[in-house]
Amino acid sequence: MAKEARAKAFLSSYVLLGLFMFLVLDTGFRVADNAFHFTSPFESPNRSLIWWTANGFVREKSAPDIALLGSSLMMTAHHAGDATKLNQVQNEVSHFHSACLQDFLADKTGQKPTTFSFAIAGQMASDSYLIARTLLAGDKQPKVIVYGIAPRDLIDNTLPSAASTETFRYLSRIDDYSDIALTARTSFNEMFQFGLEKMLYSLSHRPNLIAWQHKLAYTLAPFGQNAITANELQTPFKLRRLAFSQLPDDSGANELKVGPYGAEPEPYRDNTQEYRQRYKSIKQKTYTSQLGYLEKLMKLSKERGIQLIVVNMPLTPGNVALMPAGFYDQYKSKVGAMAAANGAEFLDLNKPNIFEQKHFADTVHLNGLGGVEFFKLLSDELALNRSFGAALSTTQ
Repeated sequence: MAKEARAKAFLSSYVLLGLFMFLVLDTGFRVADNAFHFTSPFESPNRSLIWWTANGFVREKSAPDIALLGSSLMMTAHHAGDATKLNQVQNEVSHFHSACLQDFLADKTGQKPTTFSFAIAGQMASDSYLIARTLLAGDKQPKVIVYGIAPRDLIDNTLPSAASTETFRYLSRIDDYSDIALTARTSFNEMFQFGLEKMLYSLSHRPNLIAWQHKLAYTLAPFGQNAITANELQTPFKLRRLAFSQLPDDSGANELKVGPYGAEPEPYRDNTQEYRQRYKSIKQKTYTSQLGYLEKLMKLSKERGIQLIVVNMPLTPGNVALMPAGFYDQYKSKVGAMAAANGAEFLDLNKPNIFEQKHFADTVHLNGLGGVEFFKLLSDELALNRSFGAALSTTQ
């Protein structure tokens, strides 16, 4: 009797009633959204760099001739190089066209290509593949992809899984990644979360719901949304790094600006300890997985008729010395062989005789001087590359 009473009490409990109501609302949300498209996959509660970039690309009227991919190594060369060449402050969240590459190629070839940069801090090879797969398609497909790569993009010891990056999480709301959903996740918690999101529509669309909440908060704020967003925020760099260790990437429209080299004192920053941690005890599983995504990028480019140029980015000798003995040469050999087998080109631009310490802001990132020098050298190499020339001369 007591057991039956407990069962009856449970079935009539508020917990069960609440669960039932939640499932009804979740199903209703799914049906209504599929019918009337309330949500947008490009919407996000946090303005990450991939959010700024993807939405910036959507606003482009035509496909670029050249798409740039890469991590912060390519990103800083792009922003700082253009800031120095043009003697003009560049905004990282809205500066997508490479003046350096366009102008230097025009000088070398007589043709000025259009460009768009998808280079984002922390970009892994898996992220680069997803950007190409999801965004560089259809009428927005470029003729050439220039992908700046370095060992960190394949072996970062601080990476939990391919699915853990902001780029993966954001783009998975735009495209269906069912084919890599399980292999991209490495922990039970990630698998469990993925399973719940597949079952519960409101959970998979949680970013949209939070974005709506933010809009409502702005609307109800005493001075309205415009008064809040018009305030030019300038969060100190150290505070931003601390915040991003606990919170999603979120950058305001005025927070990430890069000035010309020499406009302000730029002391060399020694980030040896950071990269010692990133290169520490290379996880073979991560390395193999990221090489697999790199190969996927190469095969995808070949299938779509896009010429892929893989560029080994400049590093300081001190940074290379942090890697296990022999690894750097092995990495270059493996990436070069993979490129040759898949119709891609491999350019090694890590040339210590050209890139001296004066060209670096730290052990891996080029400063404004280095950015200009990098794109000059890249343009020289591309101008002589037959595959690049043939791809650029094609009509789409």
